[in-house]
Formats: sequence, C-alpha cells, structure tokens
Amino acid sequence: MLEIDGSHGEGGGQIVRTALAMSMITGESIKIDEIRANRENPGLSHQHLMAIKAAAEIGHAETEGAKKGSDTIIFEPGEIEGGRYSFDIGTAGSITLLLQALIPPALKAEEEFTIKVRGGTDVKWSPPYDYFDKVFLPFLRKMDGNISSELIKRGHYPKGGGKIKLDVEPGKLTDLELEEKIEKIKGKAFVTDLPDHIAERMKKEALKEFMEFETNIDIETYSSASPGTGIVLWTTGGKRLGMGVLGEKGRPAEKVGEEAATDLRKDIEAEVSLDPNAADQLIPYLAMIDTNGTLTVRKRTGHLETNIWLVNRFPGMNVELKDEEKSVQIKY
Repeated sequence: MLEIDGSHGEGGGQIVRTALAMSMITGESIKIDEIRANRENPGLSHQHLMAIKAAAEIGHAETEGAKKGSDTIIFEPGEIEGGRYSFDIGTAGSITLLLQALIPPALKAEEEFTIKVRGGTDVKWSPPYDYFDKVFLPFLRKMDGNISSELIKRGHYPKGGGKIKLDVEPGKLTDLELEEKIEKIKGKAFVTDLPDHIAERMKKEALKEFMEFETNIDIETYSSASPGTGIVLWTTGGKRLGMGVLGEKGRPAEKVGEEAATDLRKDIEAEVSLDPNAADQLIPYLAMIDTNGTLTVRKRTGHLETNIWLVNRFPGMNVELKDEEKSVQIKY
C-alpha cells in the first residue's frame, strides 16, 4: 500500500483528489495521513468526503476513515465502471474540483460516463466553470480525450445549487501538441441575480488590456440560489491560455476585470505553453501518456509542485520541473 503524506507541500484537498485519481488509474491502494494537517480546520471537510464517495462509487473501491474531520483514509480501488452517475455535494463545494478526481479514471474505463454533479460552479479557490469548459477541457480534447460539459445551472457561495453535466468517452490520451499562434481573445463576463452593469464594467476594463487583439467578451445573466459574478478570458488559435476571476462583495467590478486581463497578459508576454492554473491541473494527464515532451509555464506554484510530487509517488510516473531564465519547463 502506497503511503502519502497529506500535509506535503501545498497540503490541501488537492492531494486527496489527485491521489484518488492516480490510485484508480494505476490500481495502487493508498493510505493518506496528516490530511490538511496545517489548515485552520484540518482533516476531511464535506467536499473532500464527497470526492472520496464519488471515487469509491465509480471505482468500486473499499475505504476506511472516510468521515468528517478524519486525518487518515485508506482507499483500495476496484474496477472502474462506466454508466450514469449523479452526485450532490450538498453545499457550494466546487464541482470543478470534485471532477478532478473523476475524469482521469473515467478516461481509463471500458464504458462511457455521464456524470451530473450538484454544488458550486463558480466558487472561491477553484476553477470557475467557464475556465474549466473553455480552457481546461480543450487541452484534454487536444490529447484525444472525448469530453463534453454542459452548464445546467450556476451555483455560488453560500447556497450552491449549481449543476453541471459531464460526458466522458474512454480512450487513450495522446501527447499535448501546442502551437505558438494566438488568433483572438475571447471571454465571458457573467452576473447571477445582480445588476447587468457589473458585467459590463468588468468587460470594459478587460478590453483595455487587449487593444492589439481581436477581442470578444460575451455578457450573460443567470439566476441561482445565491448571487455571484465573474469573468473568464482565454486565447484562441494554436495556444490556449486563460484566466478566471470571481467578483467579491465590496470589490469594484473594474478591479475584477483588470486582474483577469493583467494575469492573462503576463502569460501571453511570457510566451509559455500553459497558464499556471492549467499547468497543475494537467499533471495527472501528462503522467498518463506514453510519450515524452516539454511544456512551459511562467512560474512555479505550490499546487504545481505538489501535484508533481504526488504523481511521481506512483510507480512508472515521472514528471519534472526545470527552471529556465524566463519560464519553468515541465518535462514528462
């Protein structure tokens, strides 16, 4: 049984989610201890428990210690079974984070998956839905991953109530080949049960940053159990870079739009392959493919370093970081 230190590096729920996914795709039983040991509320939260429950259901796994506040779990995977699944996080817990534990094994199964998850679609400290749909999933499709998603309803903190449907057709992933060309900047600014002018102001500020590009930012309005707002920007063409920022009470909409545009600009000017958020999320998938390659990212992050450390704990996996003068190489 592979033993994993849940307090290593970034030391958050990412270790649990990635470890569950890697356990199922390699068949390795795992024991994770010291889970979130350095956090204000250590141990498993409700959202982490849902990830374990969902992973155990699709992977016919045996578990021990899966209860709220637990600092140790054992996860013994079985056979991954496709089909139709529905999971309710029950709070505004992030749907896109939960799916990090489920997509890699779904790609390794023998049958197709349809997964519906209820919870938060756009919540703090997690990928906003539009980033997940417009930036992250296109990378997997470039790797021949046949995956599609549908936003059924937005869900924000504190009530959640959002819903996403995901369809995954199993298949062998291939190398991620990216070009350097950027054709356009696209984006989406949205409001949920808030005045439309908030999205207009985010859009206007973001547009100032990209005068030399053809830029198109859509505005969409929704209704949900709790109000929310945000903006996601991404490049199109041979290179896909993206950035998403959610609004917060008391923070001007202009600052939200400015932050998203400024961070995306940094990645464009660095001439890198991936933005920092895509880099750490793609590590398990890069470890799954048979070919070797190199991608670049503007900077190291704790999430990136932790995910690489964790993936390399599993037999046959080898992903490395190498610092260059103006970027960081991800070698796999």
